[in-house]
Amino acid sequence: MRLCHLVVIAVLLVIVCANKTDHCPNVKTSLDSIRKRRHLTFPDGSNFVMTISLVKAFMTHAPAGWNIALEIDVLFPLPDAKFTKTYFRRKLHHKQKREFWERLQNAIDYHNLNGRACIMRSICEARNYLAPPGKSLVHDLLRAIFTAPIHEEEFTEEVADMYNEILDPDVCDQVIDCPFSLLHFVLTLNKMKY
Repeated sequence: MRLCHLVVIAVLLVIVCANKTDHCPNVKTSLDSIRKRRHLTFPDGSNFVMTISLVKAFMTHAPAGWNIALEIDVLFPLPDAKFTKTYFRRKLHHKQKREFWERLQNAIDYHNLNGRACIMRSICEARNYLAPPGKSLVHDLLRAIFTAPIHEEEFTEEVADMYNEILDPDVCDQVIDCPFSLLHFVLTLNKMKY
């Protein structure tokens, strides 16, 4: 009977200590409240090596022959601590957004249209015509692509050399020389029934 009471008390103590970490010295701090951004870092000079081998046998006479082996090593450098500090502390999505705008501008320019003006028109339309966040996945994706967070310093530094007119608060009031709306085109495709 005493053993049963001791087991019940021990189980209750374990349950109480599991819920309160400040009274139990053997229980570590709960990791639920701590969330850190982690990056994978390798020692300096680490590489991922991919080896491609080709072996060809040449039979010179019956039981013996020659083998020719060709190998190619392709090295991919792995991120070290310096790379991680340099690149992952910046907001890379600003750079990716600028690069996407440039690719889209070049594609529109290829068709003898003003690609820069069409990008600017899309940015202005994204400010005014998209549904509130969470209402439509397509609207949320277009908002992620065509919003210009000019209040963020990293963004203004990233786009200042290429799209400096975005920094002007009255850029949407100016006449934009683009004959069609990219957002209207994508949203029309979204409404089509297949």
